Amino acid sequence: MKTLLIGKGHLGKLLNKELEIQPGYYWTDRMANLDEATLLRLAPDLIVNTAGKTDLTFCENNKDECWQSNVIEPLYLYRRNLKTVKAHYLHISSGCIWDGPFNETGRAFEPLDPPTPACFYSWSKATFDSLLKEEAMAPVAILRPRQVYSASFAGPGETTRNTLQKLMQYKTLIDTPNSMTSAYTIAKAIRNIRAIECWPLIRTYNVYDLGYTTPYEVGRMLAEAGLREMPGLTYKNELDKWHKPRRVDAVIHDAGFEEIVEPPKVEDELRRVIALFKLSAGESKPAAE
Repeated sequence: MKTLLIGKGHLGKLLNKELEIQPGYYWTDRMANLDEATLLRLAPDLIVNTAGKTDLTFCENNKDECWQSNVIEPLYLYRRNLKTVKAHYLHISSGCIWDGPFNETGRAFEPLDPPTPACFYSWSKATFDSLLKEEAMAPVAILRPRQVYSASFAGPGETTRNTLQKLMQYKTLIDTPNSMTSAYTIAKAIRNIRAIECWPLIRTYNVYDLGYTTPYEVGRMLAEAGLREMPGLTYKNELDKWHKPRRVDAVIHDAGFEEIVEPPKVEDELRRVIALFKLSAGESKPAAE
């Protein structure tokens, strides 16, 4: 499939390499750049949208901009797609639409479980998922990863959405179960979904590494790798007193996803990626004078 990639953030940059976007083709950070004339000229087979606002605090304090980026722009893009090339549309959503860590039956959240948003960001992602399903007239795949991480290290002055780097910033971490998703698992999922000859009209996948871990356990792994001090332990009720908006915890599952991807075990993938992340962090340091 001739793939058009949207988003130049943490995930978009990695997918540009992992999906081997055709040289000289198209990789943009703005959905608005893709007007009807551009879509007709490019004639993509697949549109992969990773763009959007993901910082919980930013979204809470800038609701209009969050809504524009996470709901309005991707919806209008899909409508332009329907009027022109009718490409397959793969949208990166979020496992943050649920607030758990488990559902009301005590199990991991499945793709068809109703959303239970706990902050404005979560509401924006759940709303667009619903609207996209209602308007689907060309094949749609919605991917819901959770706590995305990779070996990418953001240098001074750069904003990071890499969960590994974010977990280096807190002295204390909670020991609450959570799913995590390697960006390389997302890339593998997209490659495998892209290769499916007959897409259903709508398919939603929870995307994750097998099993679950906790922010505290990941902090310990980062400390063992020499990337931070050993974290202290705090509890969710204490965190909720000062962390606004409230942090979401969720464990997700999807048997259909596991059939097409065979994801790695979360502990194994974390150790592999943290080793690469350490190399990336070392390479980003300025040379000694």
